[in-house]
Amino acid sequence: MKIIEPYTVLPAMMLASNVPETDFPQWVSGTTYTNGARVIRSNAIWESVQASNVGHDPDTDALSEWWFRIGATNRWRAFDNRLGGVTRQPGNITYTIRPPRTLNSIAFFGLDAQSVRVRVTTPGSVLISDQAFELASRDQVGTFWEYIYTPFTVRSDLILTGLSLPSGSSVEITVASTGSAEVGEIMIGNQIDIGISLMGSTLGVVDYSRKDRDEFGGVFIVPRPVSETVRFRFSVPSGGESRVQQIIRRITSKVCVFYALDGEDDFGMTIAGILRDYELTVGAGKSFGTIDAESLV
Repeated sequence: MKIIEPYTVLPAMMLASNVPETDFPQWVSGTTYTNGARVIRSNAIWESVQASNVGHDPDTDALSEWWFRIGATNRWRAFDNRLGGVTRQPGNITYTIRPPRTLNSIAFFGLDAQSVRVRVTTPGSVLISDQAFELASRDQVGTFWEYIYTPFTVRSDLILTGLSLPSGSSVEITVASTGSAEVGEIMIGNQIDIGISLMGSTLGVVDYSRKDRDEFGGVFIVPRPVSETVRFRFSVPSGGESRVQQIIRRITSKVCVFYALDGEDDFGMTIAGILRDYELTVGAGKSFGTIDAESLV
């Protein structure tokens, strides 16, 4: 049982990106905006909710009297803690990020691309590592017939751990595609080992759609997002309970990555989301626990 505790990517950390912030015009204090006009302010898209809207800064409109925040810009959707919107770019998506502290993991969700590449260089431009990861694969084949008819599988999620991302280094991320590249979320942080994963973990979903019936029994459905849930079972050697308790207390209000094992996840148990519930039963020699996590939507 493992958790990646991400570090929030702030604008000052992003050194470069080839994804332009041209979704809408930048907000200008002296411009008069009509009702429904959209602008960019602080890497977010805002919509005017009144006519004759002039001199009202979206950043300081705490009551949404003049502006309503629609969401992150295309460039920043990869770092907005949501999977519903994606960063999309013809060809490749590139980011260069400078972490302010040493980190060791990067997680990608909602990928639609051929490959991911991560290059790390020191402030003096010395290359530390350069790794590329192909997202398309298929089982090994033994005949030409199998070669033709064995389908490819494309990974939409990718968890990279054991990396060396020193404080002050430049982390260059490239999501490459021959068509249009997409990524839903990129999370950079540190991997934490909670305990040994055990059999018996369970998967589920939470459907937020609205389902009503009329007086004749007819069903009316308003489709809404569906989130995934996982209940992880794990064990901890006696004496490690306090450490786990401190970790759980620290991540209770954070979006994290929860997963059972390193490598490809054939069981669909890797999610980016929030902690819903946690329990640890103290025992002699070993303690046994459960973690319930729900994915982002």
